[in-house]
Formats: sequence, C-alpha cells, structure tokens
Amino acid sequence: MSARSSIEGHVAIITGGAVGIGAACVDRFAREGARILLLDRDGAKGEKAAARARAAGAEILFAEGDASVKADVEALFRRTDAEWGRLDILVNCAGGFFENSAIEDLEAEEWDRVVAWNLKSAYLCCREAVKRMKPKGYGRIVNVASITGRTGVLQTSLPYGAAKAGMVGFTRRLAAELAAHGVTANAVAPGLVLSPRVAKMHKDRLPEILEGIPMGRPGEAEEIADAVWYLSTPGASYVTGATLDVNGGHFIG
Repeated sequence: MSARSSIEGHVAIITGGAVGIGAACVDRFAREGARILLLDRDGAKGEKAAARARAAGAEILFAEGDASVKADVEALFRRTDAEWGRLDILVNCAGGFFENSAIEDLEAEEWDRVVAWNLKSAYLCCREAVKRMKPKGYGRIVNVASITGRTGVLQTSLPYGAAKAGMVGFTRRLAAELAAHGVTANAVAPGLVLSPRVAKMHKDRLPEILEGIPMGRPGEAEEIADAVWYLSTPGASYVTGATLDVNGGHFIG
C-alpha cells in the first residue's frame, strides 16, 4: 500500500461508531491499521464494536458518551491526548432520528434533540479537532450527511433533513476556513442503507423506494465506509469542501 493511501498508525476519532455506518467505518479503519477512539451513547453496543475490532488486531478504545454534549466531547478529546498525543482523523457519524412527524405534530423538544444529535455534535467535535490539527498542519475531517440533506426525501424526519442539509453547508464553510492550514473537511451523503432500524421503518414502502434507485438495490454500510476511508487518507489532499454522494445513482448532483 502506498503512503498516499495508508492511514496505518493514524489516530482517528469516530463518533456514532457502535452500529450501522459508524461501525462499518470502525471496522474499515481497524483493517487499515488506524488507532481508533470510538464514541457512542450505547455502552453495550459500543463495547461490542470495539471488542470486534480489537479481536482483529486493532488498537482501539471505547468511550461511552453523547457527541452533542460539550462535556462528553471535551472529555473524549482529552482522552485522545492522554493516550496518543495526536489526532489525524475525525469522522462525525453520530446522529439519527426516531419519529417522522408532520410539522404540525413536531414538538420543539424533538426538533432540538434531533438537530443536536446530527449537527451540533459535528460542530462540537470539529471545534476540538481543529485545535489539534491546525498547529501541526494536517488533518482529515469527514462528516456523514445524508441523501435527505441533498434532496428532501420524505422518508426521513424534518429535523433530520434540516440537520443533514446543515451538515453539507457546515462542511463547505469549515473547509474554506481550514484550507490554508492543511486540514480538509468533506462530507459523505449516503443513500438508502438498510440497517435493522431503517429496514423496519421502510418495510411497507421498500419496493417503491428501490424503484427510484438506478442500481436497484440499497447500499451496504461497508460501501459508505469505503468513501469515508478515502476522504480520510493522505491521498485526498486536494479534496475539500466536497460532498460525495454514495447512493446508487438515486441522486446525481
């Protein structure tokens, strides 16, 4: 493997890494030899994901916490400092939603909660990451957005769609700010990926949704992780402010 494509020995923080796309990113980074600090709110699933990567030979730590809570994020980065004394990669994958309410039924508390999970979390983590990346003139930030932030699809909730669109705008603005400092910021916007939760949510409409995807199938979490990995490598040095759509042709921007 060339140095341009290798993240072996690089230190990576991956939020929301216990299940789904986040867990696939943990597995991919582990195979590539990165040192990983995984953050997730679910202690049991987070420990399981870390144990799986550790069994495969990875150097990995798990921190139970909420990426939308400032104190938890600051503690996470202090732990990274204490353990490895550096940070090369940040992958913001924390987020999600549980209800898809019409706007007249959407309570302000739910709006705040979902926007915090999906957008405030990225701001808090990027704020800490940049403090460590800028002084050394190197860093890779990858924010996981969504096709709903690109198209406004109805299968996801209103605050989730707003937050993911915000993630795309946040990434562009951040990239412009960091470009002169050797730090890149990019986003990956997945299309339909059938995690157990998503499969249950869309079980009655899945054939209809698949008809709108030119490849005729949902994506695999590992396919999203491959895109995240590329944007995290030294070889992606001239890519910043981009949103990479990984959706089987469902949206071509």
